[in-house]
Amino acid sequence: MSCYSHEINPQINRIYGKLAETFREPTFTPEDISHAVTIVETITPLAKNDAAQKSYDLFRAVMRAPISPAYSQQQKWHVSRLAMRSAYKWDRLLPRVEDPHYILTFLTHHFQSATGGGRDQDEPIETALSALAHASSPTTIEALKHFNPTESFVCGICYAFRDDRPLQLRRAALFFLPLIEDWLFEAPDSTLWDNQLSRLCVDWASTVDSIEHTPGAQKAILVVLFGMTTSSRWHHRIVPEKWKLLEYFASVPDDSRFFRKCVDNPGFIRGMKYKTPAALVFWLAILWLRYKELTPQVREQLEEVTKERVQDGRMDLCWYLSVMDSELRKAEDALRRHNIRSIAGIALRKKIDNLRQARVSFVTLTGCQF
Repeated sequence: MSCYSHEINPQINRIYGKLAETFREPTFTPEDISHAVTIVETITPLAKNDAAQKSYDLFRAVMRAPISPAYSQQQKWHVSRLAMRSAYKWDRLLPRVEDPHYILTFLTHHFQSATGGGRDQDEPIETALSALAHASSPTTIEALKHFNPTESFVCGICYAFRDDRPLQLRRAALFFLPLIEDWLFEAPDSTLWDNQLSRLCVDWASTVDSIEHTPGAQKAILVVLFGMTTSSRWHHRIVPEKWKLLEYFASVPDDSRFFRKCVDNPGFIRGMKYKTPAALVFWLAILWLRYKELTPQVREQLEEVTKERVQDGRMDLCWYLSVMDSELRKAEDALRRHNIRSIAGIALRKKIDNLRQARVSFVTLTGCQF
C-alpha cells in the first residue's frame, strides 16, 4: 500500500495541476470544463489528507476563474464546494488560509443561499467557517480585523447559530466569531438589528452550553464574552447565567483588547457586584493573577473590594491562594521546558515573579495565614 501511495501521489499532483490550469484558462471549451468538473467529482472524494493543499489550491483557482459561456456560476459553486470539502475535511494538516478573500466570497454566497430559502448549505458553510477559525495565517487574521461584513453576511452568522442547525455548524461559528470581534462589538448601530442581536446572544449562549469546553473553546468563548461586556449594544443582552463562564480564568485571552479594556476599567469591579454571585468571585481571581500588571486605580479598587469581602466573611481566602499557587506551579513547570534566556523563558520568568509578588500582596492585605 505504501508503494502504491508513493506511485500515485505524483499522478494526483499532475491531475490537480491540470484541473487548476483548466479553470484558469478562459480559452477552454464547455466540453473541457464539463470534463474537468467530472474529474473533480471523481477525485476529491478519494483524496487523502496529503492532497489537502492541492485541493485548496484548486479551490482558489476555481474562485479566481471568470464566469464565461463555458464556465457557469452553477459549475463554479459546485466545484468550489467539492474542493473546499476535500481541503478541510481532515482534523490535522489543514492548508493555511493565506488570503481570506476567496473563502469570504464563498461564505457570503452560501449564506445568501441558505437565508434566502435556497437549498441546505450547512456543510459548505461549516467547512468555510472552520477553515478560517482553525487554519488562518497571521496575514489572514490581520485582514479579518478590517473585514466589514455585509448585511447578508450578518444574517448568515445568525443563521449558523440557530438552534435548529447542526451542532458542528454552530460550533464552527462560535470559533469564527473572535476573528471579527473588532467589527462585531464596535459596528454601527444600524448594522445589526436589535431583534437579530438579542436572538444571536441567546443562540450563542445555547451553543456554548451544547459543545465540549476544551481549552480552545474556553478561549473563544471568553473572547466573545468580554467583547459583549464592553459593548453598550451587547452588554444588557448577555444571558445572565453566562457570567459563570469566568470560571475559565486560566484560559483568559490576554491578547484580546476587549479583555484589556475590562481589566483597565476601575469601575468594572463594582459593576461585577450586580451580576451573578459567581461573576465577582471569578473576576477578583482574574485580577489578582494580574495584580502587578494593573493600573494604580484598578489595583486600588481591587484591594478595596477584597477588604470589604474579607470583613463581610464572603472571601474564601484559601481558594484564592490555591488559584495563585496552581498558576504559579504551571508557570514553573512550563519554564523547565524552555531555555530561560529565550523569549518564552523570559516571559515565564516575569510571570512567575509577578505571581509571587501578587501572592505576598494578597496575604499581606487579607491577613491570611494559610
